[in-house]
Amino acid sequence: MKKIIAAVTAIAIVYSVANAELLKNFKYDGKIEVNAYTTQNYYDHNSDGKDTTSDVDTRVQLNMGFDLNEDVRANVSIVKANRQYGDGSEHLNTLQNNLFVDQAYLDIKGVFGIDHKFGRQYYGNEGDLVIYYGPKGWPYQFNLSVPGANNLGVTGVDGWTGYYKNGKLDLTAALFKLSNSNTGVEDLDSDIAGLDAKYALNDNVTLGAYIYEKKDYNDTSRDDLTDVVGLKAFGKYSGFDYYAEYAKNYGKVGTDKLEGSAYLARLGYGMDLAGKIYFCGEYASLSGNDSPTKEEGFQSIAGDYRPGIIWGGDITTQTNDFKTWNLGVKWTPESINKLTAGAKYYNFTDEINGDAIGNELDIALNWNHSDKLGITAYYAMFDYDEDILGYDGDATKMLGAALNVKF
Repeated sequence: MKKIIAAVTAIAIVYSVANAELLKNFKYDGKIEVNAYTTQNYYDHNSDGKDTTSDVDTRVQLNMGFDLNEDVRANVSIVKANRQYGDGSEHLNTLQNNLFVDQAYLDIKGVFGIDHKFGRQYYGNEGDLVIYYGPKGWPYQFNLSVPGANNLGVTGVDGWTGYYKNGKLDLTAALFKLSNSNTGVEDLDSDIAGLDAKYALNDNVTLGAYIYEKKDYNDTSRDDLTDVVGLKAFGKYSGFDYYAEYAKNYGKVGTDKLEGSAYLARLGYGMDLAGKIYFCGEYASLSGNDSPTKEEGFQSIAGDYRPGIIWGGDITTQTNDFKTWNLGVKWTPESINKLTAGAKYYNFTDEINGDAIGNELDIALNWNHSDKLGITAYYAMFDYDEDILGYDGDATKMLGAALNVKF
């Protein structure tokens, strides 16, 4: 890690015409993540068959920043996430080819009363229903249909973000270039524009509204438009915390109108019981499509809503046409306050016809050794409904452990 920092620093100095102030207020931080997991019955849902997998994914993130001048700060994030344990040693040329700059932006404060980010950047929050660009967090993703693939992915996006805050009002505006391509004279780019607003009514209630549009240019006269408009409310009151969101699609794909929608509601309650105990419940519905003339399935911009270790971790899982509710509890005992034990039960059904999809049970033990080191052991079991499989299959099971080191 020190060699990487030294190399980046040396390059910056060389290309700055020896500006002595280039690395002023230089700071760095990062994270090393290791996720080891084994599954049973993932492919054929039959415990009598040979259907066991075992993989260990790794990811290293390094974030660096320094002042270019009194008004502008430069930020760079380098990510390496290509290896699984067992791949063997790595040639330095291979290492170099797998270091990706997922953030490289200028942070400018207070121009026209707005803070700005220009360049490649992360955007949004993990688990967001509509849009998130950044490192995929818990539940860590896996894709067993691509053996040997490291699935701890990171996505960034190029463009501009503006931030404005005035008292209880927060505004965020975004203009992104998602892709840049052409065929001769045809422009086949994809662009994203959005506005997100939040207003704190008081200490207990914050209201929010947003609108995002993704425009996919194509080689016909009809460009595809994916619009998402949403409302949200969240806050805390008397030991409870809550979150509610509604999102609606507008726009079109070809000649089909987008009419999808999504609901998300979450409620939690914390109390003291021989330590700290927290109860939570959640309901979500993402519409599906059964119309030949319009698109009723919910379409996000880059959604990251992934409930469950197995359902949410499997990147091949459907992204709409399902309803889900879950109930969970986690407890940090007073006598062992570095340990948190949690369990959550999920139910999944088809949004269009209400048929059962399956149920999932997740159990996790987290050892928070310090604010820089955490270890999680987990077990998950997903049982598909017989009607979905067409036969009475065995439950898919996953056992794993994850290491998280910050520096």
